[in-house]
Amino acid sequence: MAVPAPYHRLLVFVPEGDRTSKSLPVDLQDRWVIKLLNLFAELFGGATAYGRGVGVWRDPAARTYWDRVTVIESWVDPALLNRSRRMNRLGRTLSRMCAALNQRVVGCILDGKWIPYSRRRKP
Repeated sequence: MAVPAPYHRLLVFVPEGDRTSKSLPVDLQDRWVIKLLNLFAELFGGATAYGRGVGVWRDPAARTYWDRVTVIESWVDPALLNRSRRMNRLGRTLSRMCAALNQRVVGCILDGKWIPYSRRRKP
């Protein structure tokens, strides 16, 4: 019997504030958490959202920004992840979230590797 390949860990951080640490309406952040959970269920079979945590980051000018975030985690079967169509769809959704939440960039972490997505430009 073949041993199944290890699952991939996929994480997305959904910010509660915009890029200047200004709080967003809670329902706006909640809508994105729900939208992403539904998408993860459809694309990868499921996910778990961990309650709001606190994050901090520094920009190149050494300004510090604080934010509350919800972490969405999924353990993804390699057979599902190898289909680029799924990751492309996740990327399009994260680009829309980036614009809606007034972020410079958002992204996902796949097996420890940061994959950034910025706002998509209108054609």
